[in-house]
Amino acid sequence: MLSVAHTPEQAEHAARTVLRDHAHQLAEQQRHHFGVGNTPVRAHCDPNCDFCQGVASAADLIDPEATR
Repeated sequence: MLSVAHTPEQAEHAARTVLRDHAHQLAEQQRHHFGVGNTPVRAHCDPNCDFCQGVASAADLIDPEATR
């Protein structure tokens, strides 16, 4: 087994990178599933729908830097 020593800073950077990538994927999956943002399928209802706005807001909280 190969073992590599990491400084606390390197370990923290790696953890933040994994979490950021996971958050981005989760937010994009949520947007895609519910049809908000730049998704191929549009939302099922009016853009002013509270539910759709809630989904978009939740995705933005998960990943505020998501591509839309």
